[in-house]
Amino acid sequence: MKDAVRIKSDDLEVEIWPLGARLNGVWFQGSPDLVVGSHTEDEARGAKKFNGATVGPVANRIAGGAASIDGRDFAFERNENDITTLHAGATGVHALVWAVAETTSDTVSLTLDLEEGIGGFPGNRRLTATFSVEGDRLTVRYDAVTDAPTWMNLALHPYWSLGVGRAGLEIGVNAEGYTPVDDTTIPTGAVAPVDGTIFDLRTPVPPSPQIDHNFDLTRRAGPGPAVTLQSPALALEVETDAPGVQIYSGKEIGVAIEPQHWPDAMHHPDFPSIELRPGESYRQNSTYRFRSR
Repeated sequence: MKDAVRIKSDDLEVEIWPLGARLNGVWFQGSPDLVVGSHTEDEARGAKKFNGATVGPVANRIAGGAASIDGRDFAFERNENDITTLHAGATGVHALVWAVAETTSDTVSLTLDLEEGIGGFPGNRRLTATFSVEGDRLTVRYDAVTDAPTWMNLALHPYWSLGVGRAGLEIGVNAEGYTPVDDTTIPTGAVAPVDGTIFDLRTPVPPSPQIDHNFDLTRRAGPGPAVTLQSPALALEVETDAPGVQIYSGKEIGVAIEPQHWPDAMHHPDFPSIELRPGESYRQNSTYRFRSR
């Protein structure tokens, strides 16, 4: 893409596309590309529309494609089996071109103004995505404000291959619980223990292709990063202040690791809230650390 921006440190180089504030390439100490990016804009708008993109303004799924806030009802595009809204539909932030607000050799900030009603969501909102590299770390920070009550849940959606794809990876998630889902992949409202299930990733194991679930990071299994992904040659450690992380391992190309709030939170009062109101600020910070094994 002609407007791609590359930033780098001594150890790390990343490529960011304004289309979707997209992490389109990652190279560590001369490694092959560690994410599955797009080669063309057509790919990024088509089959790879979520690969590496920022998704939102409400990432993940919304039951029934509708929700209410302060007595106002809102309907969204039901773009998943005509039942649920996934990643805010076709006008989600993954499909929009963000403005490059500032760039240095190691940092790039992008902004996006969302008008009231885009995708059915309320509020005029300003979003900022900041990517920075230092040494062996990539840090991603999201900020957002609104002029009307709304919802905000941004997530970065890269498919991490670490150069080998899912078959060569092991994943660990530092969580005691996960949120079970129904047959439409909407959380039931429960938080279940991972013990004795394919979701017990407290010690890294090869990822099951059946995982497309949120893990509860508010109850960590112990010290250490939120997520660890490792190949025979490399390890990626992800730390975040988000209360959850969606793990999707249903594709052979790699594993999606998406720090975020919990799916369908607007319909589950016991879940961490994703409401954003005037005068408040939304912020999420995640750090991706790479090392050789």
